[in-house]
Amino acid sequence: MTQKLNSSEVAQASQSLQSACENLSKLKNEELHCELKNRVAEERKLTHQILQIIIEIDLRKLYLPMACSSLFDYLVREIGYTPASAQRRIDAARMMQQVPELGNKIENGTLKLTQVSQVQQVLRLAKKANKTQLLPSEKSDLLARLENKTGPESELILAKEFNLSPQTQFKQKIQKDESVRIELTLSKEQMEILDRAKELLSHALPGATFAEVITSLAQRYVKQRTGVNTSVKKHKSPSPSTESNSAAEVKGTQNISGKPIPSSVRKRILSPNLGCQFKDSRTGKICGSKHFLQVDHIKPRFAGGGNESFNLRPMCSSHNKFRYTAGC
Repeated sequence: MTQKLNSSEVAQASQSLQSACENLSKLKNEELHCELKNRVAEERKLTHQILQIIIEIDLRKLYLPMACSSLFDYLVREIGYTPASAQRRIDAARMMQQVPELGNKIENGTLKLTQVSQVQQVLRLAKKANKTQLLPSEKSDLLARLENKTGPESELILAKEFNLSPQTQFKQKIQKDESVRIELTLSKEQMEILDRAKELLSHALPGATFAEVITSLAQRYVKQRTGVNTSVKKHKSPSPSTESNSAAEVKGTQNISGKPIPSSVRKRILSPNLGCQFKDSRTGKICGSKHFLQVDHIKPRFAGGGNESFNLRPMCSSHNKFRYTAGC
């Protein structure tokens, strides 16, 4: 069984956490940023150590005397991981046994547990379909190609490497509350269009799911063709203190005086190829978000800036408000 802390240990941990939080409030912004980076580095190092322990537990079959049927069962029941978290760590631990350098790559952040788990899932499918298995050196080469890649980028590399056929089946299942679960496959182009629609609807439907986006577009089309308003349970609107209110405040700040931005100019500035152009003055990194986009005046209107294209740029509402409140 897992060991529980006694009351004095819990109190000590709580006091230590409270003290740490009080100290954090005294840190400057750059110090707080560095503090988080340091803690994340420690977290990755700890993850590496946890994987080494999991390997040893697996070798000893330590979970069997604890009435756990498998390593997975042990990590979920005894250690308290969620099933998904347990499986990711098992996949990484077993890959580490064949590719020892993987631990260092996880520790320095060039590879994530999710990527390793993706590889293991694909290898299991390949073994089942082709009865073939990669050598440790081949697995090492494959992992090297995934370093510093995002989840979707890793999926694409693996799909091409193992010649995985696109899944195009359509599944529809009625559930007991009469809701309908749909599973379908979109092409790359179709997904890009749906993503763009979600971005454009981010003001009206902040944080909306794809189901809500599709429903909203369908409602608009039905109204356009029939004049009838269809009603479904509305997506909850954010409270006055959330993003949408901030966007309204920024919009009001921008339009103190002068003529509104022409529709044609606004559409050109809010091109789907551009995202928020806010730049980190220290690193030069561009935000790039395509959600809650607004047209920002580089030289503010209250300072004499006009609606010429060279004075306009897309900016997300968060950075738009930050720019004016911070005076940058």
